[in-house]
This record gives sequence, C-alpha cells and structure tokens, in this order.
Amino acid sequence: MAIRTKIAAAMAVLLIVAVSIIGFVTVQTVSSHLVDQVDQKLHGLIKQGTIPMDASDDNGEIPYKEFAVLFFDASGERVSAVPAGYKNDPYPLPDITAPPADTDYFTVSSVDGEMTYRAVSTGRVQITGAEGTYTIVFATSLEGVEATSSTLTRTVLITGFTVGALGIVIAWIVTRRGLRVVDHMVADAETVASGNLDHRITAADPRTEMGRLSLALNRMVSRLTDAITQRDRQHERLRQFVADAGHELRTPLTAIGGYVQLYESGATPPGEKLDRAMNRIGSENARLAKLVDDLMVLSRLDEEVGGDRELVELTQLAQDAVDDAGVADATHPISLSAPRPLTVVANEGQLRQVLVNLLTNARVHTPQGTAIDVSVAENAGWAVLRVADHGPGIPAEHRQKVFDRFYRADPSRSRATGGSGLGLSIVSSIVAAHSGEIRLDSEPGEGTAIEVRLPIARLE
Repeated sequence: MAIRTKIAAAMAVLLIVAVSIIGFVTVQTVSSHLVDQVDQKLHGLIKQGTIPMDASDDNGEIPYKEFAVLFFDASGERVSAVPAGYKNDPYPLPDITAPPADTDYFTVSSVDGEMTYRAVSTGRVQITGAEGTYTIVFATSLEGVEATSSTLTRTVLITGFTVGALGIVIAWIVTRRGLRVVDHMVADAETVASGNLDHRITAADPRTEMGRLSLALNRMVSRLTDAITQRDRQHERLRQFVADAGHELRTPLTAIGGYVQLYESGATPPGEKLDRAMNRIGSENARLAKLVDDLMVLSRLDEEVGGDRELVELTQLAQDAVDDAGVADATHPISLSAPRPLTVVANEGQLRQVLVNLLTNARVHTPQGTAIDVSVAENAGWAVLRVADHGPGIPAEHRQKVFDRFYRADPSRSRATGGSGLGLSIVSSIVAAHSGEIRLDSEPGEGTAIEVRLPIARLE
C-alpha cells in the first residue's frame, strides 16, 4: 500500500472516531439536559402541594394536557387517572399499576409501549375534599426529548459522514502534494542508478525534512561519484602503470636474453667480443635493478609509507647532494646558494633522493658544460628548494607530463643514459607525501627550473 493511501486511511479513521465520540457525547449531554428540564417541571408540580386544575378537571376547556396524573389509594389500587395529550385524542396512560416505592424520578413506557414517560411520585399525601391519603404520580411524555435526540443523532451522523468524506479527500490531496517531492526524489534516484552520475536530486525546501533528506542524498551521491571516479582513475593508472612497467622491463630482459643466446650458440668466443657482451649484460642488469628499485620506491609511496620523520637541515642536505653530484659528473658546474640554515620535518633518505633525482635529471637532459644552480631559501613559511639548469628547456607539449610515470620527452636519449621515466615521478610522490608542493618553470632555449616547497619546521 502506498504511503499516501496509508496516511489518507489513517486520517479517515481518526476523523470517523473523533466525530463518533464527539457526536455520542453531544447526544448524551443534550438528552440528559432535556430530561433534567422535564424533571424540573415535575418537581415544580410537587412543590405546589395541590393538584393542578388542568390535570384533574375532566370538564375543563383546556385542549392539551402536558401531564398525566394517576391516583392510588392506601391499599395501592389505582382509583383514578387523568391522561395527558389532546382532549379529543389523549395519550395512552403510563404503564404504572402500583404506587412507586420511593419518590425518585423514573422513566416508564405507556401501556401500549409506543410512548415513553418521565414520572415521579409524591408519596402519601392528603387530597382536599377526599378522605384518607393517596399516592399521586405525575408523568409527562418524553416525546419531545426523543424527537430532539433523534434529530440530533441524524445530524451528527450526516455531519460525521460529510466530515469524514471531506477529510479523506483533503488528506489525499494534501498527502499527494506533500509527497510529490518524494516522487521527484525517486525519479532522480532512478536516473542516478541508471548510470547518470552527474544528475542530482532536486533540492526541496531545506527547512523541511524532505529538504534535508534531498541535501543529504546529494552529498552522498557526490561522495559516491567521487569515489567511483577515483576508483576508475586508479584502475586506469594501474593499467597504464602495468603496461609501462612491462614495456620497460621487457627491454633489458630482451637484451640480456639475446646476449645469453649468443653465448650459448657459440657466437661470442672468449675475447673482446665476449667481454663486450658481458659488459652489456651487466649494464642491462644494472638498469633492470635500478628500475625495480624505483618501482619499489613508488609502491611504498603509493601506500603512504613515508618512513620515520625527523628534523632535517635542508641547507646541509643540499650541500651534500651538490658535492656528490660534482664528484659524479665534473662536466656540469653546480653552484649552491643558501643564505641561512632551514629545518624541515621529513624523512632524510627520501628527501636526499629528491635532490639526487633533480640533479641527475638536470645533468642527463642538458649538454656537457651546462651550469646548474641550486638554491635553498625561505618564502612565506615554506622552505623552497630550487634546481635550475641553463639547458634547452622543455617544449610546452611535454611540461604537463614530465611528472607522469615512465614519461620521457626524448625516449631515445633517456634510454641511452639508462633513464626509465620514473625520476621526476618519484620526486613528485615524495613531495606530496611530505605535504609539499612542486612547480615546473621551463621555456625552450632558456633552461628548466624545478621548485620544491616544504613546510618549515616550527621549533617552540
């Protein structure tokens, strides 16, 4: 059963019950009040102390008598009775055959059962002009009370039916209008469920429950969409990573396998040719080991394993890296500018690898004799490490991709120097793991500068 049907049915039941209770109480209250008025009239007759002429004069000209009067002698026998009603059409007498035992008000039917009387007894009294004592019973018809109660009951029933019907209709209309927003939300949810993740649920008035629900559902859909998008992006990156890694690993493995086959076939007898083959195998093996090491570093960084963090003096670390690079390659003059010491919270080994990769990248991708400038400075709470060369620069179409894994702007030159396209990707991952930023500035013919920003350690 639909919720609007349930609400309309509940409203109908509540209205019917409420009207029934109100009607019943109203009818009973009015009937009781009218009976009390009749009792007051009977009480007034008893207080007079005499028999009213309109009740005892059979020869009078009064056309209508309101009260019936019954007389019982001391033995309990009814000796006289005056009927109520019209002179020519009197009402049937009350069905009272013996004097009542007490003087309380009571209700009794007529002798033919078609009329109801309200009666009261005076007890034993003396009647003027008669010997002995008599019990007098006064009774008046409740026809007016019954008619009024019947009319009121019909009115209550008709009113209750009308109010119930109107209540059902109004409840249905109000519920339908109130739940229209739910219908829209269901339609929007089905649209999202069908695959349209950009669709959102129509927002209702935020001051209502439905409005707050729509906002909460939109936030949930947005988070689910972001999660799905992130998952798809990660799957795509993983697929590309596996494809690139397989491609990079295949090259040295193929070279090693080729030289092994030459040796096994006897095409490389002992001597210079064999030595050259062994050197090539060693070179490819070293390249393969370097590639595997880089992949392991990226794997740990992807798992957010940043290692132990400690206070690292960045200026001294840069000086060590510049000294090591100068020893490894004397064909590239390297200068360092570091006005004062700067301390950061970092993993020293990973930060040292950042410097080594940046300097290696600058040396490998610039001609011999190209100067490399390294600087360490402070800027707005950041420790800024900058490695700049004066080489040919990076073309515009490659600048946005140099930090991608396995990307090489010049594949042939990178392979000749043993590069795998992972150096800057490792740098980017390490900097991100340290809550830092990395920027690239390069123009063709004007060199390349890579800037790493790390939060400066605040020592209390």
